[in-house]
Amino acid sequence: MTPSISEIFSTGRKAARGVGLGWGHADEAGRAASWLWYHGVDGIGALAHLLAEHDTRDVADHCPLGLGTRICDLPPETSVDIRDVISPILLLSFAAELAKITQKDYVLRFGEATYSASTTGMFCLNAGAMERGDVVLSAAKASGTPLLPAPRRCVDETAWATLNAFAHRTYAPATEASRLSGAGAGLSDND
Repeated sequence: MTPSISEIFSTGRKAARGVGLGWGHADEAGRAASWLWYHGVDGIGALAHLLAEHDTRDVADHCPLGLGTRICDLPPETSVDIRDVISPILLLSFAAELAKITQKDYVLRFGEATYSASTTGMFCLNAGAMERGDVVLSAAKASGTPLLPAPRRCVDETAWATLNAFAHRTYAPATEASRLSGAGAGLSDND
């Protein structure tokens, strides 16, 4: 399957609501996954992993969505060292937003991965993703290979199915009363 960017955003948003995140973090979840996917990074798999963790226990102190929104409120020259972040790759979209807001360059490091954000784009020095780890964000000159748009590619079916299963929790169950009142075809199916 090859989802569109808006499909990734809306599915990610609904999936986040399905595991109980508030609307603000749900919007950030959809935005981070779709932004990463657009830039050629697997935001879908990272979000699926994060939401699976959210679904089994409270991970608020380790969630890149809440941490990312706080990072965007920091003064421009601040360095941040965050311990034990789940799906830290999701912080890339927040680093890009921070670069736009402050008009400064930033470097984001986790595990063996090093990415940088500037007002002109995202760059990769060492690609990588990890399920959980420590993250360092610092103001530094952006360098590396540019992350170029690559929005149309096949998605990992397992990760996509995980997001859809969580999103399905937000749907109201169909009832006979809802069908008769106009939801769906009701008694007349004239397609």
